[in-house]
Amino acid sequence: MEVGTISTRYAKAIYRFAAGLGEETRLNEEMSMLSEQFVALPGLDKVLEDPTISSGKKIKLLATAVGGTLSETCKNVLRVIVENGRASYMQHIALVYNLVYRKEKNIVLVKLTTVVPTTEEEKKSMVKLISNEKTVQVDFAVKTDAEIIGGFILEVEDLRLDASVRNQLNEIKLELIK
Repeated sequence: MEVGTISTRYAKAIYRFAAGLGEETRLNEEMSMLSEQFVALPGLDKVLEDPTISSGKKIKLLATAVGGTLSETCKNVLRVIVENGRASYMQHIALVYNLVYRKEKNIVLVKLTTVVPTTEEEKKSMVKLISNEKTVQVDFAVKTDAEIIGGFILEVEDLRLDASVRNQLNEIKLELIK
């Protein structure tokens, strides 16, 4: 089986398990923290793939990576994943769990990148523009990046609108090269 299939099956099963206990939101926070640690600690996945490291040590390592006080649900999830020999899929499972959670809770992930900081009024009107009657919540993240020169980059889930000056200059450059 491929990574995507395994990760998706585990993530969906974990969501159903956590939702049955009413712990899906807390587990989502813990899985988000864990997926961030894989980015911050690039060697973490290599340690989880190492067959010479015991399951107990891998579980402790993952628990430490999550940080803070772990919920019993998260402890059980980590134990099941590691004991089933799927520790090397942990990063993917955590990322897919976040996708499953957002889909089930009707949460839309929106990222806006601009050159200057965005005002609260601009954020509210952007959320109002994006949300619809089915959307319960818009998870809105704003970032500033001087390298885009001007304009903005708007990402809604997997859709991206790049209206930045940098992108327009790149398009002009490609046209001139042709």
